[in-house]
Amino acid sequence: MLSHLFESAGLPTTQISLIRPHTEHIRPPRALWVPFILGRPLGQPGDAAFQTRVLRATLDLFAETEGPVLVDHAEEASGSLEMDGMSCPISWTQPTHDGSLRERLTDEIDTLRSWYDLAVERSNRTAFGTAGRSIDDVAAIISTLAERGAPDSDRPLGELARLAAEDLKTWITEAAAAQPGDLSAFAIKAWFWDQTVAGEALIAAHRAASDHPDASFRSMAGTMIPAEFR
Repeated sequence: MLSHLFESAGLPTTQISLIRPHTEHIRPPRALWVPFILGRPLGQPGDAAFQTRVLRATLDLFAETEGPVLVDHAEEASGSLEMDGMSCPISWTQPTHDGSLRERLTDEIDTLRSWYDLAVERSNRTAFGTAGRSIDDVAAIISTLAERGAPDSDRPLGELARLAAEDLKTWITEAAAAQPGDLSAFAIKAWFWDQTVAGEALIAAHRAASDHPDASFRSMAGTMIPAEFR
């Protein structure tokens, strides 16, 4: 790590940490952990006074002559429980698809895959898997239903739709819960249904059920999303 190299040359360093377990493992000479969502190391955009306090707290760590030092920033950022879009929204490549619901859902899952893996690593468990399919298969099932298609399955279509919907919600929300910010269950639920492609896909599948030829899917569709988001 560069900070260790700089310190060995006599140049003191300090930094801001967004993922505490990573910083605990790396053990930099000085670090301030901030409880903000990834991508906002100084808190909410436009709040200059708050950002200044974060910077001063980071610089104050230069007073520590012995390390490693990892200090928790005690002040929450205003609006830190709101997930404004996807955390870590950087895309290193431009999408080559046409922006269809199916392709956008695949992109979203790829973006969150490392967060889901981290969630499982931390808790050593997951509620995902009731459909007995991978997350990519689950996404394909929901996308097919949203397009008024019928995925291949030995199960009745209504049962498959219910299990796939639960798995998609579980996988996405477990990935979100692994991100910094101590998000409440309510905030994650609102983010899922209001801002994610997964939520959009489930709502589209629910709507498609109204005139779907499979009776079991039509009868089960109401269980896929909460009443307030239908």
